[in-house]
Amino acid sequence: MSSLRVGIVGFDITPRIHAQQGAWGTTPSMTEIDMPLLARCIALAHEGKRLVWFGSDLVGETVAGTDALREEVAHAVGLKPKQVIWSTSQTHSSGAVPGSRLTGSSTTEVRAGDAQFVADERARFIEAYQEAARQAIDALQPCRILAGRGFCDSMSYNSRLPMPAGGVKFSRHHAEGLQSGKFFDPTIGLVRFDDQRGRPLGAIFNFCCHPATMIEDSMISPDWVGTARQYVEDAIDGAPAMFVQGFCGDVNCHHIFGTPQQARRNGERLGKAAAEAMTRLISARTEPLDFRFRTVELPCRPMYTRPEIEQQLAARHAFIEELSHDPTATWVAGINLPEQLPAEKRIALVQLHVDYLEEIGRRLADGQHLAASLPITLGAIRIGDIGAALSPGENFTSTGQKVRMRSPFSHTLVCGDTNGLFGYLGTDDEIDRGGYETDSFWKMLTFGDARLAPAKGSADLVINTLVELLV
Repeated sequence: MSSLRVGIVGFDITPRIHAQQGAWGTTPSMTEIDMPLLARCIALAHEGKRLVWFGSDLVGETVAGTDALREEVAHAVGLKPKQVIWSTSQTHSSGAVPGSRLTGSSTTEVRAGDAQFVADERARFIEAYQEAARQAIDALQPCRILAGRGFCDSMSYNSRLPMPAGGVKFSRHHAEGLQSGKFFDPTIGLVRFDDQRGRPLGAIFNFCCHPATMIEDSMISPDWVGTARQYVEDAIDGAPAMFVQGFCGDVNCHHIFGTPQQARRNGERLGKAAAEAMTRLISARTEPLDFRFRTVELPCRPMYTRPEIEQQLAARHAFIEELSHDPTATWVAGINLPEQLPAEKRIALVQLHVDYLEEIGRRLADGQHLAASLPITLGAIRIGDIGAALSPGENFTSTGQKVRMRSPFSHTLVCGDTNGLFGYLGTDDEIDRGGYETDSFWKMLTFGDARLAPAKGSADLVINTLVELLV
């Protein structure tokens, strides 16, 4: 009989809507609930080792902010913070939870005018996680595990479209994006936990794709994840299924800036494939349980020079001027901004770059330099025959493929957006191409202090470290 024990619970984290300040009292533009936001908690225990793993319908929080949440949960249930794993789907329609600056959109304003409402939402939010952890731990029982893979190649695509003259276009159209022939991962990682009689206790499903159908929407939604999860849960007699995002830095869903109906259709594509694959899972060993972490330093690109700063500022000011004459303009400094956004929001995006570059200029004038490397904490979980590679980075999908190919486990989950949001981590060839993920994303102060973009070699360092942790 297995000595691994598991407890799984599901819970609702849907925000309340403030009359003036919107969802959570922090995101004024989000004023309606399309589908509830849900979270799942899986507790695992074996021979003195214990782990609590959350998967939530949230855009996520910075690494530092997530560490604070993990610590609060850990303290409440008598664990250490490293025993609390925090995965988010990165739905772009969850709103900014109290205390967060992240909304899933750089142009969605965050405000917190009603301090008491925001404080109450923050308390309600963290208490839900603490109580779920307690319930999952209380529900621990011996289990059996089945694992396997499904495949869905009809709802996602690689959004980085190489341009004939060099550079890259952020393709926001499925049919156009497919023309590049670039890799996107159709693999659905699946793990099911049964009780000793073979009745489902819950499941994990893992897939690499941004939930960005409803980006810039007024509605709160888990995006396609909610519909896909319902299909999976229906296939396991209503037991809770936890979605864990994959390495999806360069992969988007069939519709971006779409509708709730399109989000549901995306979820139906994935959910049907995952539910069908649930019937073909095979038994897996349940022991041992282990987890480990390692912090590594990713090299950064060189500090900007004064001429580079002036050149990049000039390009962005020129674009803002161009918009006053041509409101359809989207290309600036090698980046194509979303044509779906009105001109004033495209200006807001460019202004974020201006703020960053001006801050860098001030530091350069003062003789300051930004950090030459960025620390990132990577992790791995082993559950018998199953390995899970954990990264807070939005790694590109080929990075996840290489981790899975080199993993020693029969079944490997590749888990991005886990234990915080670090930022995009491109491969060497994609760093050469430039574009949003490897260039302009890093020219923002949204994640706190100014940072330089990761340099070549970062993806290989992530791959090698995760493989070593999995061994």
